[in-house]
Amino acid sequence: MRRAATVVVAVLAAMAAAGARAGDIRFGTGFSPGDLSTMVDVVSDAVVFPNLGPAEPTGLVGFEVLAAAGGPRADTGSHWWKNGVSGDTTLGVLNGSRIIVRKGLPLRFDVGVQSGEVLGQRFWGVEGRWALLEGGVVSPALALRASHSWLDGPLDLKVDEAQLVLSKGFAMLTPYAAVGYRRGEGRATIGDLVARRYAVTESRATAAAGVRLGLPVFRVVAEVRRGAETGYFIGVGVGL
Repeated sequence: MRRAATVVVAVLAAMAAAGARAGDIRFGTGFSPGDLSTMVDVVSDAVVFPNLGPAEPTGLVGFEVLAAAGGPRADTGSHWWKNGVSGDTTLGVLNGSRIIVRKGLPLRFDVGVQSGEVLGQRFWGVEGRWALLEGGVVSPALALRASHSWLDGPLDLKVDEAQLVLSKGFAMLTPYAAVGYRRGEGRATIGDLVARRYAVTESRATAAAGVRLGLPVFRVVAEVRRGAETGYFIGVGVGL
């Protein structure tokens, strides 16, 4: 148990260090409304509440705390990045670090909250999930999931997502997949000579696939998502 806890702490420290290298948002003189649209689309993929878990309900006594990192791939040579971001990616990924807390409720409901940082800005989020099918030895679990996340700073961003999640447990491994729809609404003040407040909205279909390793008390989960770009997330934590 002590060795496992040491590994978890080491992973969390690495996640925090990687997230700290992501940089911050600094709108340059060449940043355009078109760049804002691209930024909102990509950063929405980083701020959106990741699944990082299956469809099955955790139950009334269930809870989970995860430390997670990840985000979408981002081209640091693109115009929007060069003129709007100061910093670099982590292995090509716009990495955001976050803490996720989930709690089971009656009637197959689960709720969750997240808090994290990306590009030097804090973000938060809430989610709700209702299991249409609880799943069993043979049958899969099926759930409806909705989340709302927001980021404040030079870029004000609100991200909403609705998904249908399917999962099936096999011993300690539970693979899952999800399809849905994501909408990001961003606002920022930009302009070379005369600064103006711009608002853009970017919407698109999303998909996710992942697998959770459920050890006694400890959790390890990895996920690949597709939105504006392909994203990668990993989380470690504890739960019942």
